[in-house]
Amino acid sequence: MIPLNLLLVVWVWIGRAVFGVGGWLVLIYLVSIVPVLLVGLLITTILAFTQPGRPRALTSRQAWAQLALWAGMLAFGTFSVDYAGDEDGEVSLLTRILDDKEVALEVSWALMWVFAAVTVAAWIALLVTLVAGRRREDAPGAVTAAR
Repeated sequence: MIPLNLLLVVWVWIGRAVFGVGGWLVLIYLVSIVPVLLVGLLITTILAFTQPGRPRALTSRQAWAQLALWAGMLAFGTFSVDYAGDEDGEVSLLTRILDDKEVALEVSWALMWVFAAVTVAAWIALLVTLVAGRRREDAPGAVTAAR
């Protein structure tokens, strides 16, 4: 979980450079998206590693939420639009592949927003399932202590 989380944070940050799409957003992502991702993933990783019971493993719902989170981050990093600052202006993987730059940019922006939403929704689902798993385990003890 930890190595792939870190790898995908780096991918979201500078992964599009693999496709020749690098620009000013590398710096902007470094101070905006990267810290948010690191904090969010730190929270869910700590919750996952401190789950009650042995052996520690994600439930199927938690695992699916984690996979969706990783898929969203991978796709967001792949389709991110960047500003090159030269005659190219805004560039993305699709503008490098497709001839029609306008359509490619529109599709790239749409995919960025879709996969950003997928990433956020998957993180919330993972967080909720991790917390719900804790509450189920903690609930009987909490009720007993209150009596």
